[in-house]
Amino acid sequence: MGQGLGKNTPVVLSLGKGNYEALIARHGQWVRWRVAAKCPCVKAGTQQPDIHCKKCGGLGVTFSCQKTAEASETVMIRDESGIIELDGAYADFPLVKCYDSAGRTYNNAVKTGNFITLNEAIPPEKGAYLTAVMTENLVKTLEETEAASIGGGFYRVQGLRSSKTSIEGLSHTVPADIEKIGMITDEEGNIFSAKMLRQDCFLVEPIEKEAVNPHSGATERRIIAPPATLTVKDLSYIPPFTFVLLNQNLSKSDAAVMQELNGDAILIFPYAYDVAADDVITVLSGTYTQKSVIAKKDAEYDVIPAYFVDCVVSCIGREREYEAGADFILAGTNYLKWLCADCPEDGEPYALAYKVFPTYRAVKSIPQLRTSENQRMPKKAVVKLYDTYGEARRVNEQS
Repeated sequence: MGQGLGKNTPVVLSLGKGNYEALIARHGQWVRWRVAAKCPCVKAGTQQPDIHCKKCGGLGVTFSCQKTAEASETVMIRDESGIIELDGAYADFPLVKCYDSAGRTYNNAVKTGNFITLNEAIPPEKGAYLTAVMTENLVKTLEETEAASIGGGFYRVQGLRSSKTSIEGLSHTVPADIEKIGMITDEEGNIFSAKMLRQDCFLVEPIEKEAVNPHSGATERRIIAPPATLTVKDLSYIPPFTFVLLNQNLSKSDAAVMQELNGDAILIFPYAYDVAADDVITVLSGTYTQKSVIAKKDAEYDVIPAYFVDCVVSCIGREREYEAGADFILAGTNYLKWLCADCPEDGEPYALAYKVFPTYRAVKSIPQLRTSENQRMPKKAVVKLYDTYGEARRVNEQS
């Protein structure tokens, strides 16, 4: 009579956390994820925000990012050296704790790169399983890089685009989100300040500087415009995440929750990420076309009524059709900067067609702790497409 595996066998009988998260990594979409938090202006009694609050624009919600996440790997002990090798991807992750399948904790363990030295007189037995729990820093850094002008005072930082997908026929990349810039300088050492951060771009303005007139010897103030290329130092950024967004072929329970909450899709994401209500998810792997009629403003920019514009397809005025790059540029995430002299007059309407990255708001996390076999499985949330635009929400602004 054949015998099956016992309950204490080390053989994994079903898909585990790593397998499910690998499915997300392979079949998910690049997304931008901003974490929502209640603004302190919200009154405790009524839960209503201060409509005059400059921090949240009167909406009662501010946006930031999740800076760290828990990571873990379980490996089998192959010898009695007391040295454990982890996957190279964890080389820079600080060690939090280390324990084996028998529940023994190794408090003296030291991690160097992707190797852990247990520092125990009695090492774990060969064939035992050891789990290393680490901290992943989601905020990445660049010591120094360059930023090139894209017009209108906006600069795009080099080196913040994702690598191209390996899928045949797809060659697009997506930008990271700048979180902080230490210093911005030109070749002469002049220091500029970032006035606004949007994805991998920032906005700078000319500066005033005192200088001595070589002819008169008098001290004068002169305006210094930023050059075509700037040097950026000590930059922090958040790379795009990979989540799965589904609205078809859902399970009956997921479809029922989505319908009950009037959502548009189900978001699936690794357990270490804390997507919750009011968080904002922008899908960066695809676009849809939107059309609007905009009145030219008496301002430096016209605002396109969408959070994340990929490109302008057409721009038609009363007199002629305008060409992107020659007559105007797309700056930031949704600013249209005019370059030509015969642009529409102030108040004059013009028609725009443009491609938009869809942006969703998390309605509610699905109350389902997916911890089969004591493994922390991926989580889910119901999300709803933003169908109206509001610049005051600051969804597309990092600063």
